[in-house]
Amino acid sequence: MLRTSIKFLLSVALVLSLTPSVLRADDPPLALNYQNGRFEPNSLPVPANKAFKIAVTNHGSTAIEFESFELHRERVVAPGETITVFIPALAPGNYNFFDDFHHDAPQGVIVAK
Repeated sequence: MLRTSIKFLLSVALVLSLTPSVLRADDPPLALNYQNGRFEPNSLPVPANKAFKIAVTNHGSTAIEFESFELHRERVVAPGETITVFIPALAPGNYNFFDDFHHDAPQGVIVAK
């Protein structure tokens, strides 16, 4: 019986160690600021296969819309406000985002590696 329990616990530990990391409540968000008509930074490196969150702060005087077709996200951010965007674990690759209210603003990219 003890051997069976130990084998079971080792199997569970192995499965958990191979499972991609999930977003934990205490993980701090990545900071993304919109100011002077652009996102800063315009490139966000993130670990692949791990969920994360982004705190988007609008330092401008008009509303913006953080949008990404690849991530299926769109959120309006009022002037002076910060919103949190939850992103699931991403496969390695590039994921574009932009301000849908200001099409002349440069796009940004999330780089999962």
